[in-house]
Order: sequence, then structure tokens, then C-alpha cells
Amino acid sequence: MAGGGSGLAPAQPLEETPTVLSADTPIAVTGGRVQGSLSETNPDIITFKGVPYAAPPVGDLRWKPPVAVEPWDDVRDATVFGNRCVQGGRNEEDQSEDCLVLNVYAPREVEEPLPVMVWIHGGGYTGGAASNSVYEGTQLAARGVVLVSINYRLNVFGFYAHPALTAESPYDASGNQGMQDMVASLVWVQDNIASFGGDPRRVTIFGESAGAGAVMSLMVVPQAEGLYHGAIAESNWVYGWDRPLSGPGSAEAEGVRVAEALGVADPAAPLDELRGASAEDLFAAYQAAGNSPFTREDNAWAPNIDGRVIPDDPIRMYESGRQHDVPLIVGMNGNEGSMFAPGLPLSDVAGFQAHIRRIYPEQADAALAHYAVGEAAAVPDAVDHLIHDMYFAGPVRLHARTHALKDAPAWLYHFTHVPPTAGGERMGSHHAAELGYVFGNLDNGDYTDVDQRISGTMMGYWVRFAATGDPNSPDLPAWPACDAATDEYLEIGETVGIQSGLHVGPSELFDGFQNSRRSNDD
Repeated sequence: MAGGGSGLAPAQPLEETPTVLSADTPIAVTGGRVQGSLSETNPDIITFKGVPYAAPPVGDLRWKPPVAVEPWDDVRDATVFGNRCVQGGRNEEDQSEDCLVLNVYAPREVEEPLPVMVWIHGGGYTGGAASNSVYEGTQLAARGVVLVSINYRLNVFGFYAHPALTAESPYDASGNQGMQDMVASLVWVQDNIASFGGDPRRVTIFGESAGAGAVMSLMVVPQAEGLYHGAIAESNWVYGWDRPLSGPGSAEAEGVRVAEALGVADPAAPLDELRGASAEDLFAAYQAAGNSPFTREDNAWAPNIDGRVIPDDPIRMYESGRQHDVPLIVGMNGNEGSMFAPGLPLSDVAGFQAHIRRIYPEQADAALAHYAVGEAAAVPDAVDHLIHDMYFAGPVRLHARTHALKDAPAWLYHFTHVPPTAGGERMGSHHAAELGYVFGNLDNGDYTDVDQRISGTMMGYWVRFAATGDPNSPDLPAWPACDAATDEYLEIGETVGIQSGLHVGPSELFDGFQNSRRSNDD
């Protein structure tokens, strides 16, 4: 992978003829031929949905690394989305373990190979799907990219570690199946995207929430190096990603608890019992194990430090400059905590103070002084800000700060616009509020010309970055790269401009908390 400058390969065209795609002409990909359809909103864009990039991870393949797709003979219909990965809740009728599919949105006529953007959805590593309507890729593709959106295994199917799985592995590792799926999808892109008019030398991975945490994780995954050339992380969610594979509080210990809920109490028990459980029973056991991230209790479903996919403590890897040397955009929204504050049910001053002193003991005095909660009426806002700072602002600042150790530059943003939606009215510039603007899908709200302008600006930066490794262009407000001396960032709201010192104090609380956790572990 290139180091320095943009981190991208030169953007001269590949030695291929122009690409012309048609809904009447199948395309050959790994495994067979697929036939797509024209976008319902723009006939100049063609879509290919539900394309498999790995074999269904079912039966004996449950919890194993992804393997090659099973070839098919007939032309595969790629006009409808594939299954969501198992996650419960709504849309259960379209959920299955057979879910390792991706979607491609591409201009029908391409003169020169286009930059590629690979979307990794959020959902706390426990839910979500590439088929969610806000991720519909027509608008971004119309700006001159080939957009790929992927599914990956979730929750107990995608991040399940167990001593027996570790013993089965030739690498003595388990629990990062979802991350391995992402790597497999990037291999598929390298092998196939030129057939859709994409440039495999200009691949940008981008994601939001857990998708941004996945981007941050992929930047330390050795197997991902060279498969992508730029990264965009929107509202990084990294809770749980620094768990050890084994020992107290480990990913394996969580896996044993799930197995016990299934009636498999012996950690050395044959895997046949676990793989033989139905998806419904396994998911119910996962739910019974608990997941309370905002109280920092129960299980955490996320990547773990398995020594192979995640080789070492990811924060220490970042702080020592061991992430991949690619250009980076990273940022957060104005009020990341508002959506999640109900998950931390504190209602009085004493309860808030007790939570701070129990969870953040070494930062308690500084945190209580910072949030300065003197009456019960102030507690909800303090909880909101605490979650914003310790779960989002801290990881975002860490990502930007540590990338200064690399040659490739980073750019920091702050999305502060409040969308004219019911969610915006309740929660302000909330978590995920930027997604409709990034994808150009402004529906279900009273959007104005201001909203359309903001969306055009964000898409302009994102596409320019994918094309060149730098978001700046003559048509957009200047966006300086991160520099510790100036600490500048781009504020994206009704006006777009440069500010400095984004959430410095709260991010220092986060850094102090992480450092104290690690010093206590040493």
C-alpha cells in the first residue's frame, strides 16, 4: 500500500475499454453470472443486489472464516436484496444465516474506471443491513463512483468466541467472523469491481457507528492491507473491541455463557452441539446473556483481540502508529448521546455521581467538575453528554490524533445540522442524522434547499476523497488536514467552515479512562 501523499495509486485509466452496463446483459462475477436492473429513480444507474461474496455460513461453516462462493450455472437474479443477517426484531421474515451478500450501484456508461466506495453498515455489530433504505446508493453513484454495500455476520453469529472454536482454529483464534466477512467482501471487490466500471486501485471503505468502528478496526487488520486505499469513519463505535480472547472478561468467557444458556456447559464440548442449535435458539441464548453497553455491564459484541485478525490492543496499535497508512476522514455529529441516553437510566444527582465514580474512578473528580450536575433537572443532559463524550467523541478524536503518526493525512469533521425530522426535533443533530445527507436520500422529512445544499456538500467531499485521497476541490470550502498545532476541523451545518478544538476536554477524559484501564491491566 502506498505511503505518503494521498495513499492512492495513480488515477490513470486502467487499460480497458469503456464499460457499458445493461439490465439485459448479465455480468460474470466470482461464482457465475448476475443480472441487475435499472435504478427506480435514475435510469442512468444500474443496480445489482444480493450478490454472494462467500458461501452461506451455515451448518459446519457456522463460525468459520468465510469460504468461496458456491458456483451457480444459470444467470442469478440480482434485482432484489438478499437476506439480512440474523438479528431479531423487525423484518424477521427476511433474516437468515445465509446472508453474505453485497449490492453494487454503478453508472451504466463509464468512460474510465471510477473510484469505488464500500459501505459498512452500523447497528452496534448486532443489527442492521446493507438493504436499509437510507443506504440506497443511486445518488452517490450518479456522482461518479461505483458504490458497494455489504452484509456481514452479526451478534452471536459474527462475533462469537469459544474455547472449542479457538482450539479448532489453526491460528488459535475465534470471534472475529464478521470482520473476516468484511475482508472477504474487499477481496471480492478487488476481483470483480472492474467488470462494473470500478477501479480496484481506488477503493474507499466507509461506515457509520459500528460500521465506523469496523473501518477503524480494518485499519489494523493485517489481512485487509492493500485491499482498500482510503477510509471514512462516521461516529466511531468501538465499545468492546479491546476485549482479550481468553481469560476473565474475555470474548471466550462470553461465548461460554451463551453456550451454557443453550445447555452446553462444558467449554471443551464438541462443537456439533453448538453448530446443531437452531438459529432461533442460538439467538435467544445470545439475548439472554445480556448486552448493556451504556452501563458497561454484561456482554460486548464486537471484534476481540484474537492475535490474528486484531493482532494486539487496537488503541495501543493506533498510539504506536501500527494502523494502515491510508488517507482518512473521521468525524461525529453534534449530539451523539441523545439517541442512547435512555439506555443509561439515571434520574438524580446522587445516581449520576455514583455511576461516574463506579465506572470512571480515576477520572471521577475531573468528570464531575466537567459535567457540573447540581440538580436533578440537569441529569438527563449530563447523561446525554457523557455518552456523547465517552462513546463517540473520544474514539473519533483518538482516531484523528493517532493518524498523525502516519504519512497519509486525516481530516476531521463535525456535523451539526439538525434534520427537519421527528428525530431531529427530539434529539437534535443525533447519531446517524448525517446518513441521509451522505447518501443523498432525504426522505420522510420537511427538507429544504438548505438540506439539499448540505447533502450536496457532503457527497461532494466524500466522492472527491474517494477519487483522489483528498476531499478538497475548487467547488467546495477548503478543509485543512488535521494538524496538532492548529487542531482544526470542518463544521458542517447551515454554514460550512473551519473551527478548532473539537471536544478537547471530553476526549481527554476518554483518553485518561482508556489509559487507566490499560495501566490496571498491566
